[in-house]
Amino acid sequence: MSTGKFHDFYLAYVKYTDPKKVEKDARRQAEAILQTCSELINKDGSKSVGIIYSANYGQTRMIERVYFAGGYNTGTNGDAQATVMCEMEALLGSTYNSLQGKMHILPITTLNANVQPWNENIHLGIVRTDLDRIDNYLQDGWDVLGWQNQDNNSGKDPKNPYAIGGKNAKPPNFPKLVSDKIQSTLIDFAKKYPGKPIKVKE
Repeated sequence: MSTGKFHDFYLAYVKYTDPKKVEKDARRQAEAILQTCSELINKDGSKSVGIIYSANYGQTRMIERVYFAGGYNTGTNGDAQATVMCEMEALLGSTYNSLQGKMHILPITTLNANVQPWNENIHLGIVRTDLDRIDNYLQDGWDVLGWQNQDNNSGKDPKNPYAIGGKNAKPPNFPKLVSDKIQSTLIDFAKKYPGKPIKVKE
């Protein structure tokens, strides 16, 4: 069985303050993710596709429970990337229902969710488990979209190209040690499982 591919996936967001425009842009991003997934499966022969996602620990556990049980709707919600995931799952229940079970959210824990005790070492251990899980997806033949946006993939810092952390996940809640581990491992995935760069037109 062949392994999957890790694709650098550039998808910019638009900074709106109007909630209706935020929701509309989240829907645009969700459709772009699912359209990319569909093309990788139907045109490139990919087995299935996952996308990396900045999660709090509660979301990480819920997402894994739902997929382990064979479901597709994890109920992920919130703001920033979570808004996009929520719209994506709504589309998986309607227009893109053929992708149910073939498109997964791949959480990387950037924030605690009222778990105690919690410290940098515990966070790092959880993140290692998250990254190992993504590696298992790749080993199992899944393609993975390494989400990038205008904040992370600006070329200013090649050591931090992926959209993990940001609006809600910042030091000290999201330690640099943990962030560096995530970024370096994703960079390694891009080298170990080389895919094609994908850029969604803004």
